[in-house]
Amino acid sequence: MVAKRQCSFCAQEIEPGTGTIFVKRDGTVYQFCSSSCRKQHLHLGRIGHRFKWTRAYELKRAAERSSAERGAAAASRAPAPRAAEERPVPSTPPKGTPATGGTEEAKPAAPAPAATKPKAKSPAKSTGKTAAKPTAKTSSDDA
Repeated sequence: MVAKRQCSFCAQEIEPGTGTIFVKRDGTVYQFCSSSCRKQHLHLGRIGHRFKWTRAYELKRAAERSSAERGAAAASRAPAPRAAEERPVPSTPPKGTPATGGTEEAKPAAPAPAATKPKAKSPAKSTGKTAAKPTAKTSSDDA
């Protein structure tokens, strides 16, 4: 029995004895039904399920519709969330709330002050000499 093949670009079934097989150097095998699909995929870098004329587009949309229907059916079977009125009221207020009925919102604690880094001094060239040079008196200056 002949194995059924599917086009790597458009997902159309390929008749036995037709089509093109392309093998990349890394061993990936692509099977194309026509030169149009081969050029779209290999030369232009396009993806088949993005084009309305391909069977891959139809298959992907059908899968999305069925998953959306399953999600909607699961949501309809889920129990409804409880209303806020049905929740039991605690007898003692939670920590951080005032004891005046617990209706006021708790104020968040003030953030700790950020540690400030001391300003880095610019590196000065120190030659070991003082800035002001003392003037030395010589014997010729005294006269």
